[in-house]
Amino acid sequence: MDSFIISLSGITTLLNPVMTFIMLMTIVFFTFYLKEKFDKMENYIRSIAISLQNISQQISKHE
Repeated sequence: MDSFIISLSGITTLLNPVMTFIMLMTIVFFTFYLKEKFDKMENYIRSIAISLQNISQQISKHE
């Protein structure tokens, strides 16, 4: 039983850097994904604001 726990401890010690690297890469890619989504949302909101501004200018010209 002791040899099993020692071998399991060795495996987890070897996997720790690999799992840390995978976690860091996941965080980086998720950050880029969120940045892309926020940029798309910002562009969408800007286009809505520009459209509303154009509509209000056209309405003010007709009055």
